Amino acid sequence: MKKYFLIICVCILSILFVSLGMNPDIKLSADELDEPIEEENEDPFENVSSARCYASISSGIATVSSEVYGYSGTTSTSVTVYLEKFVAGSWQSYTSWSHNGGQNQSNSDSTSVTSGAYRVWMSVTASGTGGTESFNVDGNTAGC
Repeated sequence: MKKYFLIICVCILSILFVSLGMNPDIKLSADELDEPIEEENEDPFENVSSARCYASISSGIATVSSEVYGYSGTTSTSVTVYLEKFVAGSWQSYTSWSHNGGQNQSNSDSTSVTSGAYRVWMSVTASGTGGTESFNVDGNTAGC
């Protein structure tokens, strides 16, 4: 019974997103909700070799992970991770976390959430021998 309810909810949300002109690539199916999306950057960065953020939701708790890995000349990294909720046809800020680190950092944050669709993204600033660079990384969409 729960499986049918979940399928119906996913279908309704999909129809809602399509009818509102939302991006059809937003992952909302039950099998894809917790799959991470790694940022593929066309232009290589001077200080950062990889960066990603990922959200999972279980029992009303959203756990958000963020990772930044710098090259050997990277001296500092700073990330602000944003969790947003889909409300009344648009993404609204829900909460955010900021972290400062050295060449590499891996963070995990959590917050309680109510039912709905959520997405995560982060802003990264890195400094080192390649100068200072800033960019955003899109994460995944998760729901409960």
